[in-house]
Amino acid sequence: MRYIISGNTVLEQIYEPRYKTRLAIYYGSREQRIMTDYAVNVSTGGVFIETVKPMPVDTVLYVEFMLPATDTPIACKSMVAWTNEPGEMHSSDLPIGMGLQFFGLSLENIHAIRDFIDESGLEPTW
Repeated sequence: MRYIISGNTVLEQIYEPRYKTRLAIYYGSREQRIMTDYAVNVSTGGVFIETVKPMPVDTVLYVEFMLPATDTPIACKSMVAWTNEPGEMHSSDLPIGMGLQFFGLSLENIHAIRDFIDESGLEPTW
């Protein structure tokens, strides 16, 4: 796995396997995080959100979620990378929803996600 870093911000991450988990996640425009659903997997590169109303690919969203046993939210900009929709299921192992790619995730948040994955003993799903 490789990162493109500027200061304390990761600008781009190249491939990271996802780990099965269930986390409440808030997302929407920068001004309003009005939607709440559940992430069914997570990595330092993104999440897959289970939702009956996936947004179009390339939609920019701001996401926020809490990892168990932490009191600082993970918050960053993201983009819809792909969707799983009825009649167009790209991954039969996942529910209807959308895969998000994180952008601008801080190094602190990357370490928090990695620690959560390691401490929880989560296995990669892909």
